[in-house]
Amino acid sequence: MAVRIGFIGCGGISRYHMGHLAKIKDAEMVAFCDVQEERARATAQEFGAANAVVFTDYKQMYKQACFDAVYVGLPPFAHEEQELIAARQGIHLFVEKPVALSMELANKVSRAVTKAGIISSAGFQDRYQDIIARLKDEVAQNPPAVFQAYWMGGMPGVAWWRRKEQSGGQAVEQTIHHFDMVRYLFGEVKSVHAVFSKGLMKDVPKYNIEDASAVNLQFKSGLCGTVFSACCLALGKNGIDIWSKQSVYEYTERTSLRIKRGNREEHFYPTGNDYGQAIDDAFIKAVQKQDQSLLKSSYPDAAKSLAIVLAANESMATGEAVKL
Repeated sequence: MAVRIGFIGCGGISRYHMGHLAKIKDAEMVAFCDVQEERARATAQEFGAANAVVFTDYKQMYKQACFDAVYVGLPPFAHEEQELIAARQGIHLFVEKPVALSMELANKVSRAVTKAGIISSAGFQDRYQDIIARLKDEVAQNPPAVFQAYWMGGMPGVAWWRRKEQSGGQAVEQTIHHFDMVRYLFGEVKSVHAVFSKGLMKDVPKYNIEDASAVNLQFKSGLCGTVFSACCLALGKNGIDIWSKQSVYEYTERTSLRIKRGNREEHFYPTGNDYGQAIDDAFIKAVQKQDQSLLKSSYPDAAKSLAIVLAANESMATGEAVKL
């Protein structure tokens, strides 16, 4: 039976998912909501079913349209009641990262999702890469000693991204992919301490986020590591380097995994699957089967990754370590 889908937000990230859903025979896109009506109509015309309807008010969409699942693809600052209404109405939920800008809202939604028993997923598609399955097995067998992660490069062009109150800053909006990945690989974080630098982006109007940051993480397992962010660079680096007693793992974001052994043995694995398609395939199947275990990140799980990056922001503001 087809899963009827609504969209709140019809921008680039939603279109990313629409492209995947269009390839799934049991996915039917029936409702499209965006503050820009023309954009909602254009995406409905391109991806929607014959009976698709268009809205500029998400509350009206919930009242008037009939759908089984909703994709929420919004800028961080725009999260209000979209997820809470879905939970109250028993509508399954896919939310792009970061799922909120406050733990108050994220925890409220997590409780509502759990109480409603709906299927939920967050947009951490990196977890679905075939090379990450290999890396997760490797670090389980060869416990890491230390790691460094990097999301260092240029600044996205959308105006809200450079405003801390709207995006949360780079660690929250972008590097959260790496914070989530190290949680997925290594377990829960115990404490967070962050430092930052500013002053190189004076030519960018209305810019108030950090140019760069370094966030030290202490895991409950005892592991430590650092996650770097930078948005002021012409040339950068994106990935995670992990050292164990006998091996080094070099993960290049969404591209490849290189494994080096102490005996000079070396293996190289390019990303071999469409991980974006995989996450949407998994969500539709989970909704059909009513099986949350088919998904690698629920909304409540994504809230734990959000807690880390918000703690990093708190540490940058106070200069103190933050316990989770």
